[in-house]
Amino acid sequence: MDKVLYDKEVAKEFYEARFSNGYMDDWEIQKKQRIFKLLKELPLPSTGRLLDFGCGNGVFTDVLKQALPGWDVFGSDISEVAIKHATERYPDLTFYVSDDNKVSEHVKDGFDFIFSHHVLEHVYDIEKAVAEINSLLRPQAYMFLIFPCGNTGSLEHTVASLRTDGINKDMENVFFYEDPGHVRRLTSDQTASLFGKFGFKLTKEFYANQFHGAIKMISQMAPNYVLNFTNTATAKDAQAKNELQKIRRKLIFKNLIQLPANLFNIMKNKKHKTAKHYFILIVDAIPAIFSYPFYAYHNWKSEQEWLKNKEAKNGSEMYLFFKR
Repeated sequence: MDKVLYDKEVAKEFYEARFSNGYMDDWEIQKKQRIFKLLKELPLPSTGRLLDFGCGNGVFTDVLKQALPGWDVFGSDISEVAIKHATERYPDLTFYVSDDNKVSEHVKDGFDFIFSHHVLEHVYDIEKAVAEINSLLRPQAYMFLIFPCGNTGSLEHTVASLRTDGINKDMENVFFYEDPGHVRRLTSDQTASLFGKFGFKLTKEFYANQFHGAIKMISQMAPNYVLNFTNTATAKDAQAKNELQKIRRKLIFKNLIQLPANLFNIMKNKKHKTAKHYFILIVDAIPAIFSYPFYAYHNWKSEQEWLKNKEAKNGSEMYLFFKR
């Protein structure tokens, strides 16, 4: 992570390069379904103007339109490459480049609702971003913001708290394993305070990945990721090292037992398969059959945690709905 990302021009170049190489090209179907269901349940009018703020390749802009068909849906991003990809991918939706020096015609009438998915942890100036979001909204408006959560109590916060490099105070409490583009990790209270200055009230809040969601995510990564995540050499003290070792053993076991099914799923979902991908699918087919029940179990546990415990504030991802 680099402090230079607090400069907008550098940040723009950074994301232009990333989107050119397929950054955030798609998301898990489970995530799309989760957001779709929440949007259908939120206390929103049946019509209005909706902006996907920081839309990237437009994946969730499309989900927004499906969930709220009566709304006029727009998507904006600082990346010209991302907007180009979004326009090509979803030609029936309206996208525009967010530019400080040029006000888009789509902005002039304002918006009734702003949706933002994993954007605020990336923005170079949080105060300016909050003010910009406010300026785009009409006096009576809604916001639905989804991004990493800095609240205590999640498995990820626990592991970060055990490591000497776990929580970077110089980078606004970013956790050690985060994407290089993340420049902060806010708590739900900090977020409510930032938007409260503009008259917004947090009326609904949901949280994911308290424990089982994190187990699913981490244990289905590459084995090296699990080893680095639980690196005992970074432990704060002997007690922390012991705790990290316990977590490491559990995660390694869960990772290895799910590995064939996870690998098969990754290869199966490749958009442009090569001979190598088909070879792996053939070789991995039998091991994947035996591995799949464990893979499905952890996915199920993650989903059950969301369904039963999504109002518990100790998640590592937050879904915050504001109204003014």
